[in-house]
Amino acid sequence: MKTILKTEKQYFSNAVHMGQILEFNVAFPEEERLSIEHYLSGCSREMILNAAAYFLGFNNQKSKFDDIGEFLEMFFRQENSELANQVYDRIKEIEKKGVNIGIINTYSSLKLFEYFFSRPEEAETQTEADAEVNLFKAYLALNTEFTEKQSIAFASLKGSDEELKIPMIMFCMDYPVSDKSNFDIYQIWTTQMIKAIYLFQFLESNEKAQPLLAAFLAYFNCDTWQEYLKSILPLTIPAITNEREAHTDIIVELGDNFEQSCSFIEKLMIQENDELDQNDFLTIRAKPFYKLKDGVYRIIFNLFVVEKLFKGVYFLLRDVNKTLPSSQRIKEIKSFYGDEFSEKILCYKVMESIYPNNCIRFSGKELTDKKIDGAPDYYVRKGKNILLVESKDFLITADKKMSFDFNVYEEEFGRVLDYEELPDGKIKSKAVMQLINSIRKILKNEFPADKGYYYREIFIYPVLLTHDHQYDTAGFNELIDFWFQDELLQLAEEGLFIYHVKPLSIVNIDSLIYNQVGLANDITLHEILNIYNENKKIEKQKKRNFKYQQEYDKYLEDYKQMRMSKLIPFSVFIDKYFNKKGLWKQPPQLDLVFPAIFKEEYEKKQAAKIED
Repeated sequence: MKTILKTEKQYFSNAVHMGQILEFNVAFPEEERLSIEHYLSGCSREMILNAAAYFLGFNNQKSKFDDIGEFLEMFFRQENSELANQVYDRIKEIEKKGVNIGIINTYSSLKLFEYFFSRPEEAETQTEADAEVNLFKAYLALNTEFTEKQSIAFASLKGSDEELKIPMIMFCMDYPVSDKSNFDIYQIWTTQMIKAIYLFQFLESNEKAQPLLAAFLAYFNCDTWQEYLKSILPLTIPAITNEREAHTDIIVELGDNFEQSCSFIEKLMIQENDELDQNDFLTIRAKPFYKLKDGVYRIIFNLFVVEKLFKGVYFLLRDVNKTLPSSQRIKEIKSFYGDEFSEKILCYKVMESIYPNNCIRFSGKELTDKKIDGAPDYYVRKGKNILLVESKDFLITADKKMSFDFNVYEEEFGRVLDYEELPDGKIKSKAVMQLINSIRKILKNEFPADKGYYYREIFIYPVLLTHDHQYDTAGFNELIDFWFQDELLQLAEEGLFIYHVKPLSIVNIDSLIYNQVGLANDITLHEILNIYNENKKIEKQKKRNFKYQQEYDKYLEDYKQMRMSKLIPFSVFIDKYFNKKGLWKQPPQLDLVFPAIFKEEYEKKQAAKIED
C-alpha cells in the first residue's frame, strides 16, 4: 500500500487563527447571498469533492497559504484575476483596522464535502471559470452560515455573570469547531497510538470484554488486535507526514493481499448510500475515506483518520456490542469503558508514570478498598502538596455540542461535571462537588488514607482529568472553576482554611501522556499547575478617567485582549512551556508500540540477538 500527495493549482487552504473569516457580504458587498445549491448546481461533483478534500489537507497551523494575496492568486485562474484583485482590496481595507482575515476554515470545508457527497451526480453546465467563481461564493456563503451560528453565543450570554462573559464568548464561539481546528497532528497520533495499545491489552485481558474484542476483530477479518493495528497504522502515516499541504490518496498495490486490504479500508469508507449525520460531522468521523476507483481511496480529513487509531475504536466497539448475544453483551458499555478502562487502566497508569516515587499515592480503587466513601479517582501527596484527581471520560451529544448556545452548555456540563438533580429530589455529586467533598475531608483531617500533614501547611491542587481534546477550548476551564470557586466559598463559611486550595484545572490526559518524561524527571504536575495558575491571574485594573471615547475604546480593546490571553488551556500551556525549556522527550511507550504490534517479528529479532 502506498500514498500519493497531490497538489493542484486551483484549490488551497489556510488555517484561521485569531481573527475573522471572510464572509460573503465583505467580498461581494453589492450582491445578494444565494444558497450553495444555487452556486454549485451544474458543477462537477468530482471537482467539488476534490476541492473540499484539498482544503482539508492543509496545515491547521502555519500554512504557507495564510497569506491572503498568495491564496487568491493561486486559487483564481488568470481569467478571474480582476475579481480576485477586487476581493483582495476589500480584505486589505479591513485588515488596516488590525483585524486578520482568513478564508478557509474546517467547518466550511467539511460542510462543502458533506453537501456535495450526498447529492446525486448531475450534468455539468458551468464552465471551469464560472465554476471556480461560484465555488468561491459558495464557500463564503458557508463561512457566513458559520458566523451566523457564532452570533448565537452573544445572544445566549445576556444576563450571565460579568466575570464569565469574555471567557464564555470565546468558548461558545469556538467549542463546536475547536477540536477540528486547534490540534497538533503528531501529538494526536502519538497519544492515540499509546492509548490504543493500552485499550487492546485491556480488552484482551478482561474476561467480560473478550467476546466484544473477538467480534470486533471478526468484523475486520483480523485474527489479533496486533493485525488490526498493522492494517490501520499505514493509513494514518500519510496524515502526519503530509508536508505538501494537499489531499492524500491511499493506493493499494496489486498482489495477494489486494482484496483483503481494500475490504479493510472499505469498512472505514463513506458509501454513496450512507445517510450523513451532519451533527459534528459524525458520519465523516466514522468513515474518513472515500473511493476514487478500485484500489484508490482518498482521505477526507487527516485528523479523523488518525483518531481511528483509538477514539474511533470506542464507537466501533459500541456498535459491535449491539450485535452480540444478550449473554455476552456488555450492559451500559459507556460506563464500563469509562470506569474499567479510562479510569482504572489509563488514569492509573499515567499517574503512576508521572509520580513514580518519593510520594504517597493511592488509586481510586485502593481508596475504595480502604472503605473510603466518595474518594477521588487518584490521590497524590508529595511533601506539602496534594493532588486530587477526578477522571471524567464523557461526551455531550453532537447536536448540543454544535449549538453555540451558552445556556445549553451550562446545563449539559453542569449536569455532567457539577451535580445532577435526580427525579426523587436528591442531588448526585459529580466531579466539582466530589473534589469539594474530598477537600473538606482533607482540611478537617478526616481522610483516613493519609494524615501525615498539617492542614494549614498543605497546598491542594484539584484536577479534572478529561479524555478528549475538545475540552482544550479557551474558556472551558474558567466555567468549571467558576462553579468550583462558588462551592469553595461554602467551605470557608464552614470555617475551613481554604487559602491554600488552588484553582481547579482542566487537564487533558493526552497532555500528560505526551509530556510524561519531563513531568516524571524535571518538573512535577503540581509545580507546572502552579506556574499555569500564576500565568492566568488577572491583575485588578486601576480606576481611570478617560477624556475621549477613543481612549476608552482602546483601553477596552486592550483589556479584552489581555483577558483572552489568560484563557490558554493547560494542554497548550504545558506544550509551550516544555518546548521553551527543552523538557520534552518522546514518551517511552512509543518504544513498546512496535514490539506490541509486530509481536512475531519482534520475538524473532530478540531470539536472533540471544543466539548471536
